[in-house]
Amino acid sequence: MDSLTESEIAQIARQQREAGVPRLSRHFSWSEFSDEQRCFHQEFVYDVVMFAAAQGFPWAAVIRAAAVAKGIFPQLDGPDVPGLLSLLRDALSAECLPNLTPVHRHEFVRFLAGACVTRRRLFQAVVGGAANTSITRLNLEVQLPPTPCPLAEGTDLHEWEHQRHQGRCS
Repeated sequence: MDSLTESEIAQIARQQREAGVPRLSRHFSWSEFSDEQRCFHQEFVYDVVMFAAAQGFPWAAVIRAAAVAKGIFPQLDGPDVPGLLSLLRDALSAECLPNLTPVHRHEFVRFLAGACVTRRRLFQAVVGGAANTSITRLNLEVQLPPTPCPLAEGTDLHEWEHQRHQGRCS
């Protein structure tokens, strides 16, 4: 992470995702996970960086946010929601991100809590190693009613009324 400078993080924030993720990833060691898990980890860190940059955090705080995100991701495999929120509270203490204003800190906590709580099961599966598990796929067949004839092939309104009238009179 020492190689990640403010000018480098600014360049990464300007790039498209396909180029930004690998460029950001080169600045960290990713020895914690296998290849599949590493991709999720790198994209999580990138998403946090992009959020922080979009919120107007100082570049030093964006770098620190990336480090916080990288550090908490491996811990997302087991906690329930209260444990997850406790983990985030500890990770986002004022000492970790001292350059943030109270508004930025609130937005960052809200973003991380929302991302981690809504994707909790996904993160548990990825960090816990379920990314290598095969999934059985079921196909659902939907049957639709027959398509009606185009109006041009239907009965003319006047003809239909005439037939209906004839049916009553007979």
